[in-house]
Amino acid sequence: MQAFSPFAAGGGLAQGRVMPFARGGVVSQATAFPMRGGLGLMGEAGPEAIMPLARDASGRLGVRAEGGTARPVQVTIHVTTPDVAGFARSQGQIAAEMGRLLARGARNR
Repeated sequence: MQAFSPFAAGGGLAQGRVMPFARGGVVSQATAFPMRGGLGLMGEAGPEAIMPLARDASGRLGVRAEGGTARPVQVTIHVTTPDVAGFARSQGQIAAEMGRLLARGARNR
C-alpha cells in the first residue's frame, strides 16, 4: 500500500512525486491518504476515480459531463400523396416509423 498526501488545491504527493489530480485521475492500487480525524484508504478493491466537482446554475454540486462531440442529426422526409386527406391518414404511421428509426440510431452510436 502506498501513502498519499493530498494538497488542498488539488493533486498530492505519492512516493516523493507530485501527482496532480485537478483534472481527475485513477488510483489503481490500495492507497492511504490523510483525512480529517484519521486515515482513508482508496483503491483497495480495484481502480477508483478521482473526479473534479462543479456547481451547476442551481448550485447543485456534482460531476460535470464534457466533450459531447455528437453532431446534430438532420432528417428530411419527402412525402408524396394525392391529397391532404391521404397525408392525414398516414401521418401517424410516419411518426411511429420515425420514432423507431431514431431510437435505433441512438442505440447504434
